[in-house]
Amino acid sequence: MKKIAFLILAFFVFALNSCKDDAEVYEGQPYLHFNKGTRGEAVVTQGTGSTTVNIDFGTVSALEGSAQVKLVVDTSVSNAVEGVDFQIVNQNTTVNAGQIEGKFQVKLLEAGATVAPKVIVFKLQSSSIPNATFDQTYILQYTKACPFNITPFSGTYKVVSDTWQDYEPGDLITVQQGPAPNQFKILADNNIYISNSATAYMLVTVANDGTITVQSNEAFNYGAPTGSLNVSGSGKVNFCTGSIDITTINYGSNAGYKFSLVKN
Repeated sequence: MKKIAFLILAFFVFALNSCKDDAEVYEGQPYLHFNKGTRGEAVVTQGTGSTTVNIDFGTVSALEGSAQVKLVVDTSVSNAVEGVDFQIVNQNTTVNAGQIEGKFQVKLLEAGATVAPKVIVFKLQSSSIPNATFDQTYILQYTKACPFNITPFSGTYKVVSDTWQDYEPGDLITVQQGPAPNQFKILADNNIYISNSATAYMLVTVANDGTITVQSNEAFNYGAPTGSLNVSGSGKVNFCTGSIDITTINYGSNAGYKFSLVKN
């Protein structure tokens, strides 16, 4: 009896496992969708002319025969223009029998790239493969970046914001290059609140990735009751536009202020 009971139990275990394996095999329609994520980011570097990115798609099961798939742009929500800002290299592609995936290539043109993000929204079309109910939109966001270049950081700048309130938005400030090749000075010659405005300045040191450190060459003398305060800080510059954004600027023990400038 024990032997018979064991055989019956073994039969049921085998039957359950067989049912489980059968349930995992999908034999329905090879629905079309973006199969490796629905969002992407890219950078077009100045001087390269363009950057090409891949956009992957797939079907939930292998095709029985070859089929054409088309990548289309949703112009109602995209702010980049096809043919001007980007090109779809292979707008129509073939998925062969037995395959379950493919890819499109999109060329992002430097001429149309901007520092502010541009967005392209893609969808999939096919006359022979139905679309899935999921992952039907791919959003590509891209920006323009420029390599290290200290040249833009000189001349007259306009104040965007100064939470320490030495300056008002719209005030003009002089920026000079040097003394090191990766440094520039933000002069204080029109800062009416300090007595040493003719000699004091913020020395900004720029790293290859655009991050900056700030240190005053001497304490800014605000007179009584504030006294003299050393200035320090950190932030980021934009090599494309020449903008300066000191996201954390400290005056002595007074910490956490912001100071932003754009070329005039």
